[in-house]
Amino acid sequence: MGYYFISIGGSGAKVMESLTHLCNAGVMPNREKLNVLAIDPDVGNGNLERTSAALNNYDVFQNLEVGNDTPLFKTKVSLIKPFPWNPTEHDKNLDDLMGYQTCSGTPLGILYEVLYSRRERSTTLNEGFRGHPSIGAAVLARKYALPDENSVQWTEFIDKVRQDIGSGDDVKIFLAGSVFGGTGAAGIPTVARLLRNDLDKYKERVSLGCGLILPYFNFTVPEDETALFARSENFLTNTKAALKYYSQKENVFNRMYFVGDSLITPVKEFSPGATTQKNDAHIVDLYSALAAIDFFSQAADGSREFKYICRNESNRFMWNDFPPLREKTDNGEREFSLNERFVKFTRFIFAYVHMIKPVVRELAAGRLPAYQYPWFVDFLKDVDLNSAAVKNFEDYTESFVTWLRQLETAQGRDISLIKYSMFTDAPAKLTRPDDFKSCDGQETDLTLHELWYRISEPFNIDSSVNGFGKFLRRLYEACEVSTKV
Repeated sequence: MGYYFISIGGSGAKVMESLTHLCNAGVMPNREKLNVLAIDPDVGNGNLERTSAALNNYDVFQNLEVGNDTPLFKTKVSLIKPFPWNPTEHDKNLDDLMGYQTCSGTPLGILYEVLYSRRERSTTLNEGFRGHPSIGAAVLARKYALPDENSVQWTEFIDKVRQDIGSGDDVKIFLAGSVFGGTGAAGIPTVARLLRNDLDKYKERVSLGCGLILPYFNFTVPEDETALFARSENFLTNTKAALKYYSQKENVFNRMYFVGDSLITPVKEFSPGATTQKNDAHIVDLYSALAAIDFFSQAADGSREFKYICRNESNRFMWNDFPPLREKTDNGEREFSLNERFVKFTRFIFAYVHMIKPVVRELAAGRLPAYQYPWFVDFLKDVDLNSAAVKNFEDYTESFVTWLRQLETAQGRDISLIKYSMFTDAPAKLTRPDDFKSCDGQETDLTLHELWYRISEPFNIDSSVNGFGKFLRRLYEACEVSTKV
């Protein structure tokens, strides 16, 4: 099976960020590689930048040898590069991209003037489609009809899909983006139709799914702001129109997931785009990423289903509010809960940033005697601690903690997953080490002292697992717990 994920716009990038962390935690259905394409004209978008950093860090350290019999880092991710795909050009507006000067005064040019306002036509698109999906749909469709050097990622994506099909694999492609903004609202239906057109020959082998993000945030626009941009007061109207469109006209998807929140979260600081647009992670992003995983888990039989996800309490999110996950094993398929894998991974990350990373840095600098740390002598004495893989893993742990803290502190929501009060996020470190044993609210027998003893004990594993990956595998396995009654 070939897995493909396409993020479209800022909301899609935030879903991709959550999906990256879930892949690292080992919750995908099997070990298939996940091919990732990001589409966003606002290449400097802060949300996309944060997601790209996590993915690029993972791209460097994901080949660490941890073994094939562990869920840790089991999903390999392949980025369609350059990453992301910008379907526009720098400092271009809609007139430039549509070639308006060549048809000005003609019937086609007059029709174009009727369809788009002067401001829509003259605003540069470096920061996205500004909440106007009609602009994005035209640009994306044009890039497909008139391919150029900016379309190389699309060509590479389609070629990868065809190669998978040629190898005998079925393919599942999941798109994620909002229905109420500009890039996602324009991109999801347009890209889906382009996929169906390009892959029509293989339609029985390709399944399309989408995660449609409904409104869950708003923002206040400065009074002196006159530029073209998305306005949150239009979100509900845009959503209503989009849902009507999907219910009546859009039938290219095998599976559709609608994810939103009845509680609207205010954005901390207004930004029309670029690096200042850094919206915090949200529970909606996590559910949308889980929707992608659910889609990848389903049989590619062309069936259509309608499902609802409910939670026990209206204003609180707990582990039992998430649907069960599935994975393939040597004996068939098994179900497991999200917290079964995610909490262990979280302990693993926090154990590293709080207990291991500071010691490793001091040992690498020669400021500590190695003999006091048996786990270092056993696993790391011959490892280059300044290698790209080690440094990128350490950078990734910081991004994971930042993401998790934002997720846990969503304004107005009680997110009862991991105790956010026990850790800082810059740099990542436990503020209350005694809470490590009960990081998800369940009392266990695993303290940091116990973990120290565990990783210092002999560890027998396949000889093919070595280097820094062997140590990470040891630390991960040592984070297994039994819950106290």
